[in-house]
Amino acid sequence: MKRIEIKTVRSLITQNASTIRDTDDVMEIAKKMVEDPKTRSIYVLDKDERLVGIIPVQLFVQYLFYEYVPDEFLYYKVVMPLDEVRAKDIMIPPVWVKDEEAIDSAFRKMAAHSIKELPVVDEDMKVIGDLNILELIIAWINLNK
Repeated sequence: MKRIEIKTVRSLITQNASTIRDTDDVMEIAKKMVEDPKTRSIYVLDKDERLVGIIPVQLFVQYLFYEYVPDEFLYYKVVMPLDEVRAKDIMIPPVWVKDEEAIDSAFRKMAAHSIKELPVVDEDMKVIGDLNILELIIAWINLNK
């Protein structure tokens, strides 16, 4: 099997990742999520622009509509009013890849964490790109033309 690095695939797909600050409120998170229809996750950054968490779209929707989601499917137990919630309150721990990693590493991390999108970070944990599961198909097409 031929080794394909993240940087090879990333150069063929979206370069800009959707990010927010850990202090952003629910409305800011929602607005950022709908800016790009390909977004599957929003990456949460601290004041120094380093990755500190992820908010997957599916979990965010559960948070917004928690009262309608059956308990067995709830990820969040809402304990604070929506107008007080910040990104740091609802983010999950970050999962990421680096440019030098092989593509199979990204697939393993996505599967292990049940996510459809991963940030690509540099040595300082700054988000430099994004790997979306659907965009990997576009990369495959470009690599196999």
